[in-house]
Amino acid sequence: MGHVSLRIPRELWHSARTKALREGLTISEVTRRLLERWVAGQIEIGNGEKQPTTLTLARQAFGMWADRDPDVYLAQSRSGLAARDREVEDARN
Repeated sequence: MGHVSLRIPRELWHSARTKALREGLTISEVTRRLLERWVAGQIEIGNGEKQPTTLTLARQAFGMWADRDPDVYLAQSRSGLAARDREVEDARN
């Protein structure tokens, strides 16, 4: 392994170092792990704007629950909770 120098804003360095220490890591470990994931294509580093892939996923997800009737879905999700609701209400009184 070789030594490399990086130019990092002081505030970012302190924040990263503090978080790394809390998690029991060194900045070198954090940097290596992030670089490994980036090189493997597991994470993308953009210019800070929303990535087209994120926008595409959001568009695909939009309306994916449209076939569900919200009233029926809510009724089904609440089924069996009436007794629990009564217990909670009784406990409050």
